[in-house]
Amino acid sequence: MAFIPPSRHPLVLAPVVVHAANDFVRGAPAPFSALTSKFAQAFFPPPRVLDVQCIPAADPFLLVFNHYETARVAAWWAPLLAANVIAAQRVETSREIHFVMAREWWYPGGFGRYVKQPLMQWLLARFARVYDFVTVPPILDAISTRGEGAGGVRRALALTRGDTAALVGIAPEGHSGPNGQLCEPPAGAGIFLLWLAREKIPLLPLGIYEDSATLTLRFGAPFYLQDSRALDRTERDRAATVRVMGALAALLPEALRGMYATPPDDERLEIAV
Repeated sequence: MAFIPPSRHPLVLAPVVVHAANDFVRGAPAPFSALTSKFAQAFFPPPRVLDVQCIPAADPFLLVFNHYETARVAAWWAPLLAANVIAAQRVETSREIHFVMAREWWYPGGFGRYVKQPLMQWLLARFARVYDFVTVPPILDAISTRGEGAGGVRRALALTRGDTAALVGIAPEGHSGPNGQLCEPPAGAGIFLLWLAREKIPLLPLGIYEDSATLTLRFGAPFYLQDSRALDRTERDRAATVRVMGALAALLPEALRGMYATPPDDERLEIAV
């Protein structure tokens, strides 16, 4: 699985590593946009970016994107590149994105479970503290983490409240499907997005994929996620999830749309103007 981002020469990545290390050692809040700018400068070949005009220049939004990871592309590359693109389109006072991220990398046992996992949990916690991200439990097929993400949920909700809502970024799936295909988000993802948006903050969809071996970021039109309050919680969750994933699927090549290849009924997907 890929981890080190592509560049013209490994030494080109040195400024990125030094910048991140300095932020980590200091441990104080730091602008994520400064790191993503250096990362984008080092990344080669540069990504193809489509439809940047969809990015609101000043209004708040929730960035929703597919969790794209393959043998050639690490899941964290595209969010950093997207954050840099967004920062360039935003006004100076509202450039930073607060990503929702897994609090740890999970290992089933042995050295990974007892050494790597605690180390990664510490590193990711520090990363989140420095760049003001939100941590939640990882998505695990066989391990229940129900109830462990309450603190992260409260933190994310706080970011979208108040007079000026912050920008929040989230990949609803939490993990990648086979060969980078869309997969079903965990139960509760739709409700979480409804709580964040409150029918007041538009969602900005971002499709991430490779086109002729070039990492591609395709932005879509912002939309308001309408809540179906007449339905029970499970149905509301499902309806919101399907509509968000359908919006992401529309930005991806057909081969990556997975179970969301059929466009959803857009009755509760209102385009922002």
